[in-house]
Amino acid sequence: MKSITFPNILLGLTTLLIAFTAKSQNNDSLIKDNQIDVIKNFKPVLSDAIKIPVNPNPEAPTFVKPDFTYQIPTQTYTAQPTLYTIKPLSLGTMLLPKLKGNYIKAGFGNYFMPIGEVYLNTVRNKDYQAGIFFKHLSGNGDQNYNNFSNNTIHGYANKFSSKGTIGTEWYYHRNVVNLYGSPNDVIKLANDPKLAYNLIDGKTNYQNHAKDSKDLAYKIEANYYHFSRENAFKENDFHAKARIAQLNANIPFELQTGFRLNNNSLTQADGSSNNYQRIFFDLNPQLFMIGPDFYLQGGFNSTISSDSAGGKFHFFPKAEGGYSIVPKKLIVYAGLTGGLAPNTFRTINGLNPFVTELGLKNTIHKIEIYGGIKGEIGPQTSFYLNSSSTSIENLVTFATRAKDASQVLIYDGGNAKRTSLAVGLQHQINDQLRVGFNTQFHAYSTSQIAKAFSLPTLESKLNIGYNIGDKFLVKADVFYWGERAGALIDVNENITSQKLDPFVDLNLGIDYRYSKQLSAFIQVNNIANGRYNRFVNYPVYGIIFMGGFTFTF
Repeated sequence: MKSITFPNILLGLTTLLIAFTAKSQNNDSLIKDNQIDVIKNFKPVLSDAIKIPVNPNPEAPTFVKPDFTYQIPTQTYTAQPTLYTIKPLSLGTMLLPKLKGNYIKAGFGNYFMPIGEVYLNTVRNKDYQAGIFFKHLSGNGDQNYNNFSNNTIHGYANKFSSKGTIGTEWYYHRNVVNLYGSPNDVIKLANDPKLAYNLIDGKTNYQNHAKDSKDLAYKIEANYYHFSRENAFKENDFHAKARIAQLNANIPFELQTGFRLNNNSLTQADGSSNNYQRIFFDLNPQLFMIGPDFYLQGGFNSTISSDSAGGKFHFFPKAEGGYSIVPKKLIVYAGLTGGLAPNTFRTINGLNPFVTELGLKNTIHKIEIYGGIKGEIGPQTSFYLNSSSTSIENLVTFATRAKDASQVLIYDGGNAKRTSLAVGLQHQINDQLRVGFNTQFHAYSTSQIAKAFSLPTLESKLNIGYNIGDKFLVKADVFYWGERAGALIDVNENITSQKLDPFVDLNLGIDYRYSKQLSAFIQVNNIANGRYNRFVNYPVYGIIFMGGFTFTF
C-alpha cells in the first residue's frame, strides 16, 4: 500500500480550493467574464531626478566705508568730590563681661570670734568710681582680759575727666584691746584695762593726665585725721603734699614737697591736758638718668622741723645707680639715702597697741647705705638680694611695766646701728600657682639702752597659693621670728632683759567655689598652737578655727 505524505495532502487541498473558487465565480452573476482583477502587493518606484549641470555664480557684494568728520569742543568738566566717612574697624559685637561690685563675707570661729565684711562698689564706668566697706572682727580670749574688737568703715569716690582725676577717701576705725599681760592670779588689776582707740581719717587728691612725656605731671593731696584714746590723748594731724614730675632735655625731674601740722593733747592724772605741737616742711627733689644698660638718680631729702624746743634743719643726700649685667635679667644696684620719720600716737599704736606711756620723738635715719642684685631666673621667677647698713637716732623699742601690764615706749637716743640682709623669691604660674618667700636678718648695735628690745633679729615669711580647677583655692602662710630680747620694768623702774623664744606661726586656708556667686571658706591660724610671746607677758591666741561663706552680687 502506497503511503500518504504531507506534500500529497497539501496538493490535494490546493486543488479542491481552486475548484471550489471557480465554481463560486461561475455562480456569481456580478463578475464580468472579460475582466480579470489582479491583486498583489504595491511596490512604488521613483524615477531618476533630472539635474541641471550648471554651477551658480553669485555676484560679490561691494562695501564702501563712510568717511565721518567731527570735532570735540574744548570744555573743562568740573567734578564734585564725594566725601564719606570710613567706618572704623571693630572686633565684633562681643560685650564686656558683667562686673559684680558687691561682696559679703560672714563667718565664725572659736574664742567666740565672729567676722563680717561687706563691700559695696560701683561697676565699670568711665566717669566715676565709688565704694564703701564695712568690717567687724572680735574675740574673747581664754584669760579674763584677753579680748579684742576691731570695727572699720571705709569709703571712697573718684571722678574722672579728660584733664585729670579727683578723688576722696574717708576712714573710721575703732580698735579695742585689753592689757592682759599680767597673770590675773598674781596681780589683780584694780581698773578695767580696756584701751579703746578711735580714728577718723579723710583724704582728698587731684592728679592731672599728662598727654605727653614732656608735659608737667602733678598730684596734690590733702590729708587730715583725728586719733584718740578715751580719757588718755587726742591727736590732730593735717598734711598737705604735692608731687611734680617733668621731662626736661630728656632728663626726668621729680619734686616731692609737703607741709605737716601735728598737734597732740595728753590728759594728765588730774584731768588737765598738756598740748604739744610740731610742724614739718619737706623738700625732696631728684633727677633721673636712664640709659640702655644703666640708670642713675640723685637728689636729697630735706626737712625743717619745729616744736616747742625750737626748729631744726635736716639734710640727707640721696643717690642710686644700677647696671644691667644681663639685659632685663640681672641688675646690680647700690645707693645711699636718709630721712626724718616723725613718730605720732597713730604710728606707735600701729606698732604696739598696748603702749600707754607715750613720749613723742622723731626717728632720724642719718644715713643708710645699701646695695644688692635683682632679676629674673626665668619668665615666671624673680628674686632679689639686698644688704644695708643704717645709722638711727631715736630707735623705737618696747618694754612691759610689771605693775599694770602696760607697754612703755623706750627710745635709744644715741647713735644706734642696724645691719640688714634681705633675700626674696617670687614664682607664679598664671593663676594656678603662686609662691613667695622673703627673709630678713637684722643685727643691732645700741648706744643708750642695753639691747634693741622686742625687735626681731630674723623674720621669714612664706606664702603659697594653689588653684585646683577653679574650684578649690588653697593658701598657706608661714611666719618665723627668731629669738628676741624683751624688757620688763619692775616696781623700782629697773629694766631687766628677758629672752623671747623664736616661734613659727602656720596658717592654712581653703576656699571652695560652689558657683561664681557663692563660696565657702575654712581658715586655721596658728596650727602649731604655740602660745608664743609677741611682747613680754603677752602670749598670743592658740589655734584658731574659722569658717563661713562669701557671696558676690
